[in-house]
Amino acid sequence: MEMMGKLQNVQQDFEDLKVRLDSESFTETSSDGTVSITLTKLATIKDIQIASGLMADKEQLEDTLVVTLNKALDEIKRNAIEEAKQTAKGSMGGFPGLPF
Repeated sequence: MEMMGKLQNVQQDFEDLKVRLDSESFTETSSDGTVSITLTKLATIKDIQIASGLMADKEQLEDTLVVTLNKALDEIKRNAIEEAKQTAKGSMGGFPGLPF
């Protein structure tokens, strides 16, 4: 029964992590400063700001959005993996055979 309790705790820890990441946000800005995208740390887009001068050049706008979104998503992946590792280490460190 003790193992079931530990597994329930692990499940709750990861659910808490999901809620926390979805409530925290950050902003990624394009290298030229013309696009800013605010996302949650669980990859929900909250806001996009586009400089008015960029609106006239559709192709440049599309390229800038793609690059900026990909940078933001890379950051989310890195952060989520690190947060999951830390949560797993804290929650499952007592399980025999696990590498943390």
